[in-house]
Amino acid sequence: MAKGNATKFLQGTVIGIALGVAASIYLGLKKGKIVEDDIIDVMADFYKDISPKVKKIEKMGGKEYKLFMKNAVVQYAKTKKISAKMAKHLLKEAQESWKHFSRHLEE
Repeated sequence: MAKGNATKFLQGTVIGIALGVAASIYLGLKKGKIVEDDIIDVMADFYKDISPKVKKIEKMGGKEYKLFMKNAVVQYAKTKKISAKMAKHLLKEAQESWKHFSRHLEE
């Protein structure tokens, strides 16, 4: 795959993961403590925020990816002033997305 196409593919993957994670959160969180619409918006905005950095993801292993996501969530939470609970949930979902990324990076 050409570099330009690989980057576009990864950006599309980031957006797809955001939507998939948001949908799973929406379906899985009926406890109601965090409003589902807010989670969907925050996840989509977070992935949109980090998508310019997607080239870095191509060169990362699992540990580096999780550290990258942790730092990205911390920075995002400070910038957007989201709650600690929302940031924790965002971090969990973002770090779990490594499995999906790693499968597509191998192709």
